[in-house]
Amino acid sequence: MFLRRCGFAAFWLVLGLFLLRNPENAAHTVRAIAGGLALVADALSRFVAAF
Repeated sequence: MFLRRCGFAAFWLVLGLFLLRNPENAAHTVRAIAGGLALVADALSRFVAAF
């Protein structure tokens, strides 16, 4: 559980630092991550609904 929390904090820290250093690239990266997560959520819901 502790490692998961550390990984979560590290993810947001790295993403925040990337945002501060490269704002134009960070916007595209965040959009891609959010789009990917939305696709995974949609696929998972379709899979669960099928069974």
